[in-house]
This record gives sequence, C-alpha cells and structure tokens, in this order.
Amino acid sequence: MSMPLALAQRAFPSCLEREAKALDQVMGRFRQARLATDRFIQVSVGRDELFIPYRIYDQDYESIFAHLTETQSILYSCLLTRHHDGYVRQRHLERVISIREAWVVPFVMQLTGEYVIQILETVEAHLPTLDPELYGRFVRDNQAYFQTTRARMISYWDCYYRRPYKYPSDYVGLRVFAKLFEFSR
Repeated sequence: MSMPLALAQRAFPSCLEREAKALDQVMGRFRQARLATDRFIQVSVGRDELFIPYRIYDQDYESIFAHLTETQSILYSCLLTRHHDGYVRQRHLERVISIREAWVVPFVMQLTGEYVIQILETVEAHLPTLDPELYGRFVRDNQAYFQTTRARMISYWDCYYRRPYKYPSDYVGLRVFAKLFEFSR
C-alpha cells in the first residue's frame, strides 16, 4: 500500500503542521515508503488526536534526511520508530528519546509494547533522563492505550521471555512499565 499523502500531518500535533506538511511533500517525492496496513495508533497529545502508522516499510529512508530541516528530520525519525526493521526502530529511538517534546512521547511509548528486548533495554537506560511530567501526562491522557500497550508487553514476555526471565521483576518491560506508571501518579 502506498503511503498516504498526509502521513506526517496526521501523526503530529497541529503546532507542527507546517513542518509535517513539508515532510509529507519530501516523502511524497521519494514514494518509497509503504504502510503495512491501514492500521494506525490513535492517541491524544494535548488537544490533538494523532494517528501514528502501525508499521512503515521504507527501503530508501536514509536518502530523505538530506532534504529535511532539523525539525523535519526529528519528525521523520519519530516515524521511523515505526519501521518494520527492529534495528532501524532502535536507531531512531536512540535519536529521539532524549527530546523533551510531548509529541515524541507516543513514539517512545509504542515501542515499550513490542517484542524487541534491546529496544526495551534502550528505554530503560534512558528512564532517568525522561521528563516525568511529559510521560505522566501522556499516560493519564491515554489510559486505555497505556493498558493495552502494557498488556501487549506482558503477552510478549509470556510468549518469548518467560523462560529466561522467570520472575516478572527480572524482565525489563515490566520494570519500564512500573516506572512509567509511577510517572503518571
């Protein structure tokens, strides 16, 4: 499936409309990216409803960065945290996780519910530097999403990691979610 023209505009808040629209235009010129399905992750950031792609398939993504402003490249890195390749997701997570903006939070949060343990370890390593107010507000504003994401993480632990991490306190994903829940109090 081809990427919809307004992908970035739907994935970021209205305060970034100009930058997101420009990013959509650059991505449209490359026409390399595809979405896995029509599925989107719907979350709230402030007063904006965001629609983040569930998965992006983009083989030539690095060449786009040369055509982007600094802000646009951060937006694009956020989108690439949805890439089909876990190594790409982790590389772009490392690029954006230290950015203290509410619109980065849902991209980080979505990765906490996935099965790649190295990504969870990256999030855990950055927990001391995350802004508790930003993450806490996001969790409070998106309770159903937070619970679903946590349930997904637990399911992956049960399926793939229960044997090596017999006790829940040993599993990185459960520690990450405990801290994120603590931020929301």
